Amino acid sequence: MTKILMVDDQPALVALMSEFLSGEGYDVTTHTDGLTALQQMIDLRPDVVITDFSMPGMNGGALLTAMRENAYLHETPVVMLSGRPEHEIVEACEGRAVLMRKPANPGDVLEAVRRLTQGAEPQSRHRADSGPMAGAIGHPACAGQASPLPAA
Repeated sequence: MTKILMVDDQPALVALMSEFLSGEGYDVTTHTDGLTALQQMIDLRPDVVITDFSMPGMNGGALLTAMRENAYLHETPVVMLSGRPEHEIVEACEGRAVLMRKPANPGDVLEAVRRLTQGAEPQSRHRADSGPMAGAIGHPACAGQASPLPAA
């Protein structure tokens, strides 16, 4: 079973996404702060991490950096959720995160998880301004390991 670690300081969002993804057959573990999540990641070894960018303490950018510096976690795919302006989070992704604008549609997050866990190469790296992926963030700096999903 694919293991997902969901990290967000908004309990309602964590509950919604966790319930949705669990219903789709994923093993979902949740945390409300980046530091606690990072500490558990070594033992959990998630297949995908879904994290908010803006959290108190260790934010999503710092969490991603810490993961990239860890031999056990450096290749773990990440979906970064954010309501912040694109220019504020592009640098933090360092080409290693699928970036999605909050509030993210659970179905779109599911599609990102499926693509990341199947090793599928995204077909497009542009900003999706319409369709079900409206608000997905695309930028050349984030086109390394993963990039936004194309609009349907």
